[in-house]
Amino acid sequence: MLKFEEQLLKHKLDRLPPPSRVAFAASCAQRLASVFDRFAATSALTGRASLFDAALNYVWTHITTASKNATTGKILADVVALIPDQDAPGWTPLTAYGSDALSALAYSLRCLQSGDAQESAWAARCTYEALDYFVTNRDDVSPSEPGVELRVLNDPVIQAELEKQTRDIADLSSAGDFLSPELLDRLRQRSAAQQAITITS
Repeated sequence: MLKFEEQLLKHKLDRLPPPSRVAFAASCAQRLASVFDRFAATSALTGRASLFDAALNYVWTHITTASKNATTGKILADVVALIPDQDAPGWTPLTAYGSDALSALAYSLRCLQSGDAQESAWAARCTYEALDYFVTNRDDVSPSEPGVELRVLNDPVIQAELEKQTRDIADLSSAGDFLSPELLDRLRQRSAAQQAITITS
């Protein structure tokens, strides 16, 4: 059984070149795009839903090409401004997923700015926490139940996400210092096709 171990993940990311760290973070954020769309469609963000895709596209586009700090900073500020306030009324599971998706995207942008492995690891944590909340809410799990943490961790959707993160790290590690457009395209398409959370109703 896989576990989310942030420090171990950061150690692995530290061994990758900065562009690969950004690619990993972008892959994590990409897998929350679908659930963000569902959140945006049911919230006041309806008119700004396209910002998520545009900002994520910006990250993918600038992983191996120069980005302007002012532009990245402006996009980051716009994304952060959309993150829901946890104390606001009307909080729902979709709000939580939307918050995690926007946070993962923000960490991807911050990683693009700095190349910091910690920012990349935090993006992965956002995706993991979204799934933890999803399983807990779906199964109406009580935090006081005996063995609840192990039960939630062992859920197939969480194990699948941890496998995806492990696979992304392996692919990026194999690339070494040369991150080819083909690999980036494969990562992007794969993460877009393999959404972490699918809500059909």
